[in-house]
Amino acid sequence: MSDWKVPSRRAIRVIEIFAAFVAAIWIIVFVGENNSHSRIKAGQDRNGGGVPRQP
Repeated sequence: MSDWKVPSRRAIRVIEIFAAFVAAIWIIVFVGENNSHSRIKAGQDRNGGGVPRQP
């Protein structure tokens, strides 16, 4: 009989997979946010800063 205080290998594996999934989602969100900010900044630099105005 196993000790109930020690988590099984399956439980540890599930926690590892969950942690990897959360890390992947966080990295995707962070990189996407950084990329969109770079595009917005590049557009503002092209337009002389600020919001483009209609003539």
